[in-house]
Amino acid sequence: MSSWLKPFLWIGRFLHWVRLTLLNLLTLLILAVVGVVFLKLLQPVAPLPSDGVLVIAPHGTLRYAEPSPWADSLPGLGQNATQDVVVHRLVRAIDAAAQDPHIRLLELNLSDFGGGSITELNTVAKALRTFRASGKPIYAFAPDYSQASYFLAAQANQVFLPHLGVVLFTGFTTKGLYFKDFFDKIGVKVYSFRQGKYKSAMEPLIRSDMSAAAREENEEWLKVWWHTYAQGIAQGRNIPVDRVDRYASKLPELIQSSKGNAAQLALSEGLVTQLGDQKDFEAAIAKALHKPEKDLQRVSLDTFLQQLPAPARYPQQQIAVVPIDGMLVPGDVEKAGLVATEPTVAQLDDLRKDKAVKAVVLQVSSPGGDVTTADAIRKAILRLRKAGKPVVVSMGSLGASGAYWLSTGADQILAEPTTITADIGVFMLFPDYSGTLQKLGITVSGVSVPADGAHPSPMVPLTDNEQKAYQAVVDHLYHHFVSLVATARHLPFAQAEKDAQGRAWSGEAAYRMGLVNQLGGMREAIATAAKLAKLPPDHYDVHYLPIPEKISLQGLLGNLALGILPQDTLGLGLVDTALSKDSELAQMRTLLLAARPYGFFSYLPIDPTIH
Repeated sequence: MSSWLKPFLWIGRFLHWVRLTLLNLLTLLILAVVGVVFLKLLQPVAPLPSDGVLVIAPHGTLRYAEPSPWADSLPGLGQNATQDVVVHRLVRAIDAAAQDPHIRLLELNLSDFGGGSITELNTVAKALRTFRASGKPIYAFAPDYSQASYFLAAQANQVFLPHLGVVLFTGFTTKGLYFKDFFDKIGVKVYSFRQGKYKSAMEPLIRSDMSAAAREENEEWLKVWWHTYAQGIAQGRNIPVDRVDRYASKLPELIQSSKGNAAQLALSEGLVTQLGDQKDFEAAIAKALHKPEKDLQRVSLDTFLQQLPAPARYPQQQIAVVPIDGMLVPGDVEKAGLVATEPTVAQLDDLRKDKAVKAVVLQVSSPGGDVTTADAIRKAILRLRKAGKPVVVSMGSLGASGAYWLSTGADQILAEPTTITADIGVFMLFPDYSGTLQKLGITVSGVSVPADGAHPSPMVPLTDNEQKAYQAVVDHLYHHFVSLVATARHLPFAQAEKDAQGRAWSGEAAYRMGLVNQLGGMREAIATAAKLAKLPPDHYDVHYLPIPEKISLQGLLGNLALGILPQDTLGLGLVDTALSKDSELAQMRTLLLAARPYGFFSYLPIDPTIH
C-alpha cells in the first residue's frame, strides 16, 4: 500500500471506532430507560399506615401541564424534565387525603418551594382549606417565607418559623427594564407597529419608561391579584384584611419598630403560630399525634397518589385535557415554555380521530405569541368541534393575546378571577442597526433586483412605504382579531373593539364584559365539557395529556445546549447578563428569534410566577 494512503486508512478506522462507540452508548442509554420503566412498573406499593402523615414538600414551582412521560421515567432525559409540581396532582392528593382515614395530619414543608402564579397558588390554597375544614390539622414550616410560600402556609393550623426567620410579602409589581436610552447610545433603532391603545409588549424596547396606558392597565389587574392574596391570608389566619394590607405596605417600618426581630414581628401580627426550627416542628407533629417522633408514619405525595384507587373506568368516554402552556411559536420547537404549531396541531388532530375522546379541555396558560401559530391552533379547535367534539378552554395564569385568539374557537371559555386574559391587539418589531454600523465606521453597499423592489434589512432604515406596509398588515390582523372576538362572543364589532385595544383584563373583569363564559377552574371546565358532550355525571375518564415533544438523540445524550433558536437577531446578547431567563425582554427575545425573519405577534410579556 502506498504510504500516502495510510493516513486515510487510519482516519477511516478512527471514524469507524467513534461510530461504534456512539451506537453502543446510545444502545446502553435506551436499555437503561427501558430498565427503569420496568422497575417502576414492577415495584410493589406499600400499604398506607393506619395513622399516616401526608408530607407535601414541593421542590420547584407549580405548573399546570403534565411533563413528558420520558421525564418521569428517567429524569434528565426529557427536554422538560423538572421537579416542578403539577397542580391537578397536588390538589387531587389533598382532596383525597381529607377523606382518607389513613391520613391524620398534613405536613407542609415549604423549604424548597419555588412559587407559582397567584391563580395556581389560590387553587392549592382552596384545597388546603378544604382539608383543614375536614377536621384534620395542617402543620407548615419553612426557614423563611416568601410571598408565594406564605400564601400556602397561611392556610395551616400551625405555622412554624425559626427565630431568625422572616415572613416576606410586600404585594405585586410590574417593574421592568426599559432599553431605549441604551439602544440610542449604541445606535440601534427599533421600529414598532401596533394596533391597540394598551398594547405595551414592545415598550421595553422603544420607551424609557412605562406609558400611562400601560400603568392604567397593569394597576387594574394587580389590584385583583392583591385582593385575592390578602383575602386568602386573612381567611387562613383568621385576621382582618387591613392587618394584611398594613403588614405589606409598612413592613420596613414594622421591622424597625421590632428592632429587627422579624420572626417575633410575624408572631405578634398573627402570621405564624410558633417560633422554632425544623426539629421543633417535627416534635410538634409527633405531639399532636401522641406518638414518639421515631414512630411517625410519613407518606410522600407520590406514594399517596399511587395508593389512590383507580376511578371507575370508562375507556370509551374520555375527556382529554390538552396543555397550551407557554409562548406560541411557529414550527416544531422542542423547548419547555414554548407552544409550537406542528406538535400542538398534530395532538389536537389526533384527538379528533380518536373515537374514545368525546370532549376536549384546553388548559391554557400562555401569554400568546406568533399570530400564525394562534390561528393554526384555532383552526384545529374548529375541526374538533366540526367532528362533534365540544372544546372548552380553562384559562389558568394567562390566557392573553394569541392565547385568547385561539380560545375564540372553543365552545366556552372559563377563567379564574385572577387570570390575565384578552389583550386583544397585534404588534410587530423591526430592528435597525444602521446607527451602530455608522458608529463603527461600517458602510452598507450593494445592488438589488428588481431595483425598485422592497428589500427590508436591519442594516438600513426602513423606507416610508415599507413602514406603511407593515402598519397596514398590523391593522388588518387587528381587525381580523376583533372580528373573531365579536363573532365568538356574540358582541357588536364596535363593542368588541372598545373592549380590545390591546388591554389585558383580569378574569373577573373579562367575565363582566362577556369575554369569558364562566369564572372557574379545571374542575368546572371538565364538568362543562362533560355537559356539552352529554356525558352522564362521573361516567367518563379524564385524561391529562403531557406536553407534546419528541425525544431526540441530543436530549438522550444530555445536551442542554439545544441550539434550536438562531442567535441574537435583535442584538440582545449585549444585555443578556442583566436579564434573568424569565424576564419580559428575554421572553420577547425568544419569541422574536423563533418567528424569523420578523413575525407578527399578539403577545403579553408577563411572568406571573410569585416567588
